[in-house]
Amino acid sequence: MTLTRQHRLYALWMREGLGGIVRQLLRRPSLRQRFVTRYASREAPGLEIGPSFNPLARKADGYNVDILDHADAPALRAKYRDAGVNLGNIEDVDFVWQGEPLSETLGRRGWYDWIIASHVIEHTPDLVAFLVECQTLLSEAGRLILVVPDMRYCFDHFQSRSSTGDVLDAHHQGRTLPSPGRVFDHHANAVSKGWQRVLAWHRGAPGPLRRMHDMEGVVGAWRHAQDGKEYIDVHNWHFTPESFRLVIDDLRELGLLELGIIDGPTGAGGEFCVCLQRTAGKRHDRMVSLQAIAKAAR
Repeated sequence: MTLTRQHRLYALWMREGLGGIVRQLLRRPSLRQRFVTRYASREAPGLEIGPSFNPLARKADGYNVDILDHADAPALRAKYRDAGVNLGNIEDVDFVWQGEPLSETLGRRGWYDWIIASHVIEHTPDLVAFLVECQTLLSEAGRLILVVPDMRYCFDHFQSRSSTGDVLDAHHQGRTLPSPGRVFDHHANAVSKGWQRVLAWHRGAPGPLRRMHDMEGVVGAWRHAQDGKEYIDVHNWHFTPESFRLVIDDLRELGLLELGIIDGPTGAGGEFCVCLQRTAGKRHDRMVSLQAIAKAAR
């Protein structure tokens, strides 16, 4: 077994446990892939945002999908050439997104029956604006399928949980870049786990936690962010499944969002999946949600 193969199996075991190894050997789909299959029809028009080298609804598999990413396919292949990933998974990019409103980039409204954004929302400086833009792009019965890091079981482990107030403040400020403080926290508190220093793990994964950046690098990133001239890629938002549900409920209550959760959050291996759709359903009891968040933190 090559060292790279060994590392990949170790990372899979850390993310999903022994069941993940068995799943891969039997060539069974992951939880995120099964979740996507449930809500993204191959025939219906769909959009996948930021799939990079790991698309969940591939054109090669017959999906009627447009792909939006931060760079075109040749640039993505160049970016990940030495990353040890399958460059063949990178498909042609239909729209290159540079941070403007999604509906401007695509020139469409009410067009898609589903949108997939896997490990995308945590990078958006203004979460409300992103969700509203997705809502604008969706048909009346369209679905937004998200895969989101679970902060308890990934390199965000020591970050502060994002509240509705944090999300509202970023929207009020019209943030297009992460704040210098956010950049500092991201680098100062990021950790890896285990001997191979993986970035995501399952609940019972063994091994020590180690800081990912020394203070010299942290200070350098913080100073660079103060220029305010370019986007620095960090996680702006940190959620557990319970805290994400509460934020969505709050945004609906405030009249900022029509989308509500119709399935999930459900997760494994440092992430959770959730599906949103326009709904008139009642929100969860806030005290129940707060107690669930507190229980998850313990």
